[in-house]
Amino acid sequence: MAAILESALVARVRQRADMEDNYFVSDLEVQTYINSGIAELHDLLIQTYGQDYYVSNSTFNTVVDQDTYAISTQVGADFYKLRGMDAQLSGTTWFTLSPFNFNERNISQNVSTWSLLNNVRYRMVGENIVFAPKPDSVKAIKVWYIPTAQQFNSATPATSSTTFDDINGYAEYIVLDAAMKCLQKEESDVSILYAQKRDMKRRIEVAADNRDAGNPLTISDVYLENNWRI
Repeated sequence: MAAILESALVARVRQRADMEDNYFVSDLEVQTYINSGIAELHDLLIQTYGQDYYVSNSTFNTVVDQDTYAISTQVGADFYKLRGMDAQLSGTTWFTLSPFNFNERNISQNVSTWSLLNNVRYRMVGENIVFAPKPDSVKAIKVWYIPTAQQFNSATPATSSTTFDDINGYAEYIVLDAAMKCLQKEESDVSILYAQKRDMKRRIEVAADNRDAGNPLTISDVYLENNWRI
């Protein structure tokens, strides 16, 4: 990844929109458009292809007889999408947890202990993670998640030294998107920028998949998640 200054992105957007000396659109508005483009690129990379471009993890401990845990508190305010969940059900060994279907929410209510054999499960419900059955002891939980997209918040975007981690020039997608929005406010023609953004999106669609080019993703064998055998 290559770090790009926010100030450099603002300058590139103004160049694309031919607004280098035109402040009909303020720097703070340009920042808003850049943030919107960053979020759109973020979604493009994580939703369409399932590649782990942005993944973090956070660990917390369960509380005895407490089945519900706030995501913002236990995982983080930057939580966007769940990638996976593990639990130390036995000693220091991590086990992969699977979600339960909502209509199965009461199926484990009479199970008294947490163990691999009892098939501990979870579900995201609103802003919470709910476990079934309730923990019977303190267990470590590791949450693998995709964070929300980076957002700039500098009061002076044109001179900001905050950086964005670009992936192989994909920041051009952000620049084109922001430049289009600048011209739309001015009620100017955006057809050329729209075509360029469409081509850039196509480039990302083709190139971003199979991030591990030597070992492409395969269909997951759910029976081997915890070295189970059937």
